[in-house]
Amino acid sequence: MSASAISEIEKILSYYCQLFNCKKILLFPAVNSETIKPIIKINSGFDKTYKNASDIRWINYYQDVLTKATMPDNSALHAFLNFYQLDIILPIRHDKRCFGFLGIATASKKINDVELQIAEFIMHYLSQLWKNVELLHDIKRASEQTQTLLEEFSTLMEISRAIESGKDLQNLLEFIMQKCLQVIRAEAGSIMLMSKDEKELEFRVALGPKGKDIKPFKLDLGKGIAGWVAKHGKALLVPDAYIDKRFDPSFDERTGFKTQSILCVPLVHNNKILGVVQALNREDGKEFNVNDQQIFTIFATQAALAIENSRLLFRELEKEAIDRDLHIASEIQRLIIPDILPQNYGLELCGVHIPSQQIGGDFYSAFTINNDEIILCIADVSGKGVSGALLVSTLHASLKAYSKYCGDLKEITINLNKLIMDISTSDKFITAFIAKYNKMNSVLEYINAGHNPPFLVKSDKTVERLKSTGISIGVIDFDYKVQSKTLEYGDLLVLFTDGVTETVNKHNTNFGDDRLLNLVKEFHSEPCSSLEYRIIKTLNTFRGAKNARDDLSLLLAKKNDS
Repeated sequence: MSASAISEIEKILSYYCQLFNCKKILLFPAVNSETIKPIIKINSGFDKTYKNASDIRWINYYQDVLTKATMPDNSALHAFLNFYQLDIILPIRHDKRCFGFLGIATASKKINDVELQIAEFIMHYLSQLWKNVELLHDIKRASEQTQTLLEEFSTLMEISRAIESGKDLQNLLEFIMQKCLQVIRAEAGSIMLMSKDEKELEFRVALGPKGKDIKPFKLDLGKGIAGWVAKHGKALLVPDAYIDKRFDPSFDERTGFKTQSILCVPLVHNNKILGVVQALNREDGKEFNVNDQQIFTIFATQAALAIENSRLLFRELEKEAIDRDLHIASEIQRLIIPDILPQNYGLELCGVHIPSQQIGGDFYSAFTINNDEIILCIADVSGKGVSGALLVSTLHASLKAYSKYCGDLKEITINLNKLIMDISTSDKFITAFIAKYNKMNSVLEYINAGHNPPFLVKSDKTVERLKSTGISIGVIDFDYKVQSKTLEYGDLLVLFTDGVTETVNKHNTNFGDDRLLNLVKEFHSEPCSSLEYRIIKTLNTFRGAKNARDDLSLLLAKKNDS
């Protein structure tokens, strides 16, 4: 508990103690071990630890006031009260959970109803304060995890742009190594490449205090940690270099550098080992861990790609880059499209995502945020490939994180807008429709950030278009406005990306909004899954043999309770 929270509690308990002339008040945590001691003491310097706390663990589940007068003389609680010279125990509980309890010494007087009522009010306040302190701690930890993830995404996007820019290979490798060391916070690092005869490793990049001193040297394949990784093609985490028999201390002896821990990963492209990338000594003095290895492996993949790109002809390079982009972007989209949609919130939900041959940035999602509310979202990122897919993934992860701790749709969207502006280039933006539905009052709050206006088809087949309430996400700072609709039984919400309405036939004619709306109105009464099937079948028939130009995403939501 923070110092400010403890100070606030001490003030309240001191006032209570003075007001009712209590001898002393002690605040204890819940009983969770064999021992217990007070964390706050009013009018007492007694700071001893009670060693038989397990005998009174049952008070964690007791909800009423306990008094010494009602306890048998030979009971465990009576012994506890005698140890601290207390007369009354008051539990601090919230939502069936015990945070702790107060012990009061009443100075040999019986506590009256007024004192007890005020004490119970203080108990309620303390339980709320305790709960809020824990919640703030959870929020801070989630925020730090999200920030770390976004830093990694941002750095990978920087590297992707650097690779696409066609930088000189040496500058590019130094840039990748520098960014990698920043992310995993390592003291030194190097990239070593296979010689042409594949018998030696040659230093290509060496960053750190002694980088210049070791760069001229070469390493025999199989010798040292790096040589072993290059020979076997397996990553190594070495907590203490000098107790690992594979470690070669000769470089330390030549340079005066002290190697402590090592993380070494092979550079692999198309199952061929090109070299290794190595990091030495975490800046915080701790050992490298599995998370460091996972991040390092991603950067090694980027470095291997940069090396191989420099060895390929332009035509081969272009084809491989496209294939790689498609695979990575497709995998990212596959991971964020939900397999199962929530169905117990008064809405029948179904959705479909069909990628085109060139991966775009479409996605849809529906997820719960509490027992009464769910988030519905559909979005489309400008541009294709890995950068677009990473941006979609960032938006999706951030939307889920923000929604967990903030119920204000406007604040969530403003934060998403600032985030995308910070981590993307000026030519990247996202159109999105984000909605929050409350099953208790049937209210749908939404923000349309420059996305295709969804259809809201009422049970009598009248139609409303949920038009834009703000500009696309990631362009400029914007004060988004929230709109709301109350859904009635049978109302159908149709969310879609432009891959649906811009489906083109052999005559280069778009499918268009009108065809989609007429189809939805005609089969409005059918279950969402049946309507989804009809829409996809109609689009395939309309397109014929012509290939799809863009991704297609569709999310249907029909109110199915009254």
